[in-house]
Amino acid sequence: MKSRFVYILYIALLFLSYDIRTQPVSIEKYTFLNTSADTLVFYGKSENQFKSFANNFAQMIRLGNRQMKILHLGDSHIQADFYTGQVRKNFQSFMDGLQGDRGMITPFLRSAPDSYKITFSSSWQAINILSKTNRENLGLWGASAYTTALSNTININVNNKNPIKYDFNRLRIYHSELKGEDNLRLSDIPVAYQKIENKEQGYTEFLLADYITEVKITVSKTTNKTFYVYGFYFDSDNAGVVYNATGINGASADSYFNADKLYSHLYSLDFDMIIISLGTNDTYEHGGENTFEQNLTKLVRNIKNTLPDIPILLISPTECYWHKKRINPRSEQTNNIVRNVAKKTDCAYLDMYKVMGGKGASDKLYRNSLMRPDRVHLTLKGYQLQGDLLYNALWNAIEKFF
Repeated sequence: MKSRFVYILYIALLFLSYDIRTQPVSIEKYTFLNTSADTLVFYGKSENQFKSFANNFAQMIRLGNRQMKILHLGDSHIQADFYTGQVRKNFQSFMDGLQGDRGMITPFLRSAPDSYKITFSSSWQAINILSKTNRENLGLWGASAYTTALSNTININVNNKNPIKYDFNRLRIYHSELKGEDNLRLSDIPVAYQKIENKEQGYTEFLLADYITEVKITVSKTTNKTFYVYGFYFDSDNAGVVYNATGINGASADSYFNADKLYSHLYSLDFDMIIISLGTNDTYEHGGENTFEQNLTKLVRNIKNTLPDIPILLISPTECYWHKKRINPRSEQTNNIVRNVAKKTDCAYLDMYKVMGGKGASDKLYRNSLMRPDRVHLTLKGYQLQGDLLYNALWNAIEKFF
């Protein structure tokens, strides 16, 4: 009890000498960037919801006694975790004692972000929200691993090419129902643990006696019935921002309708804010612009029905090329659609299209080594720039309500 009091006192003293206005990170100067547009625009109820988020954020800083859980959902720009990883690094390093935790890790068999390392035994297979079937076995992570073999393992190290080093003493595994004598356990770890099964919310939670950084998960089955793993959540008592990211290469707004368990997982994890970055794939081909607004509106409203009181931020995509031939003529329209959806669903909005340079930005980004030759995806440096811009926009909005 005494050590906890001393810790809270330490955080409080830090806050007294802490100038929040120093937080926005410096941005490398490119003439085509429009940093004056790097600000959140609030529509309808979103401002009050964000104000509540900012107040809780301030309490986290003052007392060091809570986590702020953010989810960033999207497509390939999010899957690689370069963009979101930069935001996470900034939030988890701005103040001593507020590192937060790793949070969500997706069970990718291939193309996993390099910020963690995950390996499966040979019996596992994969599906995701672009798959034509199995929607009842897909959830918030957008991808699931499954197996019919009797003995199976998954190894996860939460620290790979990671600027922030994590440990954890709690692990949730979201999965399909275990039958009969089927068993899910941790193997070859140096600490004792307690296992709690939450069948109602569809996960098994492991409470560890000490902190570790990697884990081996063993699934033992008595029949060849298919077993699905939907996702992992790594946690501890660390105060700070837990910046979660889930994205699938090629995903559009309607792809997330294929994940039947998405909303129950959202409810279970109880986020404080949700950020959505979609639109590149929705309007890549001609005609997609005709359904994008309807699909994004439906997705946002479905999320709001599950978590009605938390702020949702919609971010427009950067301009891109069409099949490496020319600027996609629907890029600007995509931005307008995202703004329209934010207006009619009471969301916050960030005009990343304009911030990153607007019309003609893709050529300028490419010439400055910020965009890859496909003129759709950014380079690592480009995603880190975009992550810094998003972080600054969020910080400036938080500061507004302090």
